[in-house]
Amino acid sequence: MNLRKWDKFLVELANFCFFWLFGVLFFTLFRLVFILFFRKQITETPDAIELFKVFFLGFRFDCTAVSYFLILPLASLLILSLFNQFTIIKVIRKIHQVLFVILSSTICVVTINYFKEYNNQFNNFLFVGLYDDQKAVLDSIIKDFHPIINGVILVLLILSSFLVLSRFEEKRRLYSFLNRLSFKGHEILLVIITIGLFVGSLRGSFGEIPVIRKYTAISKDLFLNKIIINPYRSLKYAIDDFKELNLLNDVNPFLQEEELKGILKGQSIDSLLYKKAKGPRIDKPKQLFLVVMESYDSWPLLNKYKDLGVATELTSIAERGKHFTNFLPASHSTFNSYASIVGNVPYTGVNINSIGSVNQSFKSSMFTQFKKLGYKINVFYGGFLTWQNIGDFSDFMGADKVYSGAYTDENITTGEWGIKDDKLFDLVLDKVNTEEYTLNIILTLSYHTPFAVDIYKEGFPIKKKKDLPEATKLYFKNTMNLKQLGHLWYSDKAIGDFVREAEGKFTNSLFCFTGDHFGRRFVNHKPNLYEKSSVPFIMYGKSIEPSKEKTLGSHIDIMPTLIEMIAPQDFEYYSFGESLLDKSVGVAIGHEKIMYNDDIFYFPKNGLVEKGKIKGKGVPSINESFAKKKHDSLIGIAWQYIMKENRVKD
Repeated sequence: MNLRKWDKFLVELANFCFFWLFGVLFFTLFRLVFILFFRKQITETPDAIELFKVFFLGFRFDCTAVSYFLILPLASLLILSLFNQFTIIKVIRKIHQVLFVILSSTICVVTINYFKEYNNQFNNFLFVGLYDDQKAVLDSIIKDFHPIINGVILVLLILSSFLVLSRFEEKRRLYSFLNRLSFKGHEILLVIITIGLFVGSLRGSFGEIPVIRKYTAISKDLFLNKIIINPYRSLKYAIDDFKELNLLNDVNPFLQEEELKGILKGQSIDSLLYKKAKGPRIDKPKQLFLVVMESYDSWPLLNKYKDLGVATELTSIAERGKHFTNFLPASHSTFNSYASIVGNVPYTGVNINSIGSVNQSFKSSMFTQFKKLGYKINVFYGGFLTWQNIGDFSDFMGADKVYSGAYTDENITTGEWGIKDDKLFDLVLDKVNTEEYTLNIILTLSYHTPFAVDIYKEGFPIKKKKDLPEATKLYFKNTMNLKQLGHLWYSDKAIGDFVREAEGKFTNSLFCFTGDHFGRRFVNHKPNLYEKSSVPFIMYGKSIEPSKEKTLGSHIDIMPTLIEMIAPQDFEYYSFGESLLDKSVGVAIGHEKIMYNDDIFYFPKNGLVEKGKIKGKGVPSINESFAKKKHDSLIGIAWQYIMKENRVKD
């Protein structure tokens, strides 16, 4: 290179280096803002060394993310500078700077809002929207996630970033430093060092192993571990996890083939699920009502929170019925939990709403087996039947009739996702025939964003925080607002009103209640693992003896429990779950979670394992690897059943 060309090269190299430095500082400041914004989630106060480790590992992830935006600028600098094409080099760099600023600002703003809702960076919930009602999703975003405020923040972030980059464009400090290098061979050495540093930055490491998710659990605090991974890498992991679980031709992600063969011992999975009923425990009810309550957790039913007064109706029903307190949902989302309940297959991370197009109906289907017991199957959902393909899916599982909000005179768009819970229950009361044996699955909606019910018109008594009962003010820390709390109260009120009216109309009925998933909202920043995992399961009716049960269970145990309660002796059925009336081994398994005896574990895909005692504080008495193997054995068989059908090839 002649001197003039080398000068231009150094100017662009200096701008390239500043681009890298700006990108890394951008994400470091984002991580700092992230921590400050959610600081109340920190449960284990870190010392300076631990904070350094968190930020340093985050820095390594940031280096990889920023470096991807620099691949083409560096390649163009190294190649096109030989032909003196510095105008093109500059244009390529500036285009990538614009892309970085716009995309990175956007992903950071989205990440913070996503974390507010799901208490994590990008994960499998990101893809729930692919199957959801797109208009309802958009309406919820507009009403619940403050798009104007976020838009203003986004614009200010983008403009300030452009200002910093343009100001440095005219500076020459780094160029002057590089230009002072004048020893023999310094040009070649500088290029080699630049390439070497860039490769290390791209890998996030100069060692043998690049920076990967596996090694992010370096802090004692779970929240700090969650914010280490860069948002781009978090998005990549979410996509990779989705592909791993949902590709039909993929290998089983939970069990190796030899492990599967060892479990099945040459028999089909259906054979493994085969059971015979021991005989009825109560007279056969004419109407069965299973209410799957939107976002309804176990915690509102705990004595600790009863003074809030938001679950008085269900608490009363639980006290008069059989209440299983140690109960896990099948998944973290409504449809997947519904699919596990009615299909009686554990949720594996695979959305099966279109499974009818690629597979045969499950022998374990709740609907198919209750038809054999003489029941007609009704499904009541207050939204659109196109949501998550729930109408066709329910038909495929064996439903006789699927009702939606369209069957009412209500404006189905009023609540975005569907009609109010009281109107849904009115539909149930109107459509269920008193003379027919029916199993009626009811999915409520109102305790969901954008929280569109006029709760004060419905009678919610708390209008300001000062109106809260005195005993609750110590633990109510505004992590859920009064509007959200009021919708929890309203959903409970609607349940109580429904049961009172239904009991009078259907005199030989049995009511069951469960939550679809943890509601992702809590009265303070620090729910324990049980409080942010468990949902209730309650059975209530004239033949049900009141009791509070400690037996562990999950959604897949609902169907066998009901069958063992009402089916004749030797009735043949298929089930992944077990009857809660007969369980001798205490185990409950949901997606990424397991309760075993008195212990509870959470195995998220990012590897940041949470564990504890069901009752709260304490260290698990069983080994983590034992719990994980127990979890993966069941989920692995379920994955095989869904994706590869009934047996393992020899």
